[in-house]
Amino acid sequence: MNVLITSTARRIDFVGFFQEAYRKLDINGKVIATDPEYNAPSLQQGDISYVVPAHTDPEYANVILEICKEHEVKGILPLNDLEVAQLIEHKDKFMENGISVFVPSADVNEKIRDKGKYEELLGGFGVKAPKTFSNVKDTKKAVESGELDLPVILKPRNGSASVGIEFVYYLEDLEMAYRRVVEEIKAEPLTEATDKNPEENVIIQQVVEGDKFSLDIFNDLNGHYVTSFVRKQLAMRGGDVDRCIIYDEPVLHDIARKIGENLGHVGYINTDVYYDGKDYYVIDINPRVGGGYAFSHHAGADLPSIILALLSGQDIKKEWAEEEPGLEFARHDVVTQINKNRGKRLYSHS
Repeated sequence: MNVLITSTARRIDFVGFFQEAYRKLDINGKVIATDPEYNAPSLQQGDISYVVPAHTDPEYANVILEICKEHEVKGILPLNDLEVAQLIEHKDKFMENGISVFVPSADVNEKIRDKGKYEELLGGFGVKAPKTFSNVKDTKKAVESGELDLPVILKPRNGSASVGIEFVYYLEDLEMAYRRVVEEIKAEPLTEATDKNPEENVIIQQVVEGDKFSLDIFNDLNGHYVTSFVRKQLAMRGGDVDRCIIYDEPVLHDIARKIGENLGHVGYINTDVYYDGKDYYVIDINPRVGGGYAFSHHAGADLPSIILALLSGQDIKKEWAEEEPGLEFARHDVVTQINKNRGKRLYSHS
């Protein structure tokens, strides 16, 4: 029983977590790592590794499917939110071949990719999101009337990896910041992931000051809530959490359950939640396993074992869905040699 992980990039550790889970569960299987870059470090870790087309390539899904057929893959797990839409579009083809894909439905994905609708989406089941505006004119009116305080943050509706982020502290700077975000959206692949033009793809939000948390939510293949993992962010580097503390806060786990049960998504979603001292606000939702999961794994969580159990029909052990609170973690860099002899295992689409 093999699994395929997409866009493994630098995530050597995550590939290794699955290899450990196979041994723990005594399941015979391989981890297939795929990435569009031949020198992605994780391809050195995969039991089988492929270079595949980028998610923007029309052949992306077909290549992934052919790899799955060749290696009798049972499940696919994405690590890049930008490729999720492609996997969703072709999900039926995968399922026809007995391959489970850990992605949400097209409807759910569309909802969580649009940060401009979080107030409406999450508010419907009692979860807060920041006040959000879709244009400069309405934002100025809200500030001038006292409805909204500065600073505000500008970002793409369907943003990823901190692309197109601008903070505005003075109202006279709002228009210029808006134009900069529009230009950055035009230069990034975000435009290809939405039917909105760049000018309509900008939102302006209330800035929530206070503690920041990563809240991960996992549902099974039937969209039923399984578990959540909480980490308090201590430091960021390059858009990723660099240091954190495993956190046990019932309110955050309650928010996770509300989101998981009401969205009914399949698979893993990663959210950012900010606390202003009074309320928790969901800032961002991404339908993939974020890099921060590694912290929870080292604190005792075992998502790969949960996934392998679901795919093989085994029971999920309670300890796999739990993490030890209070543990502090920090990332560090590891150098990996790119062995070109592994090229025999790599697939290059021309």
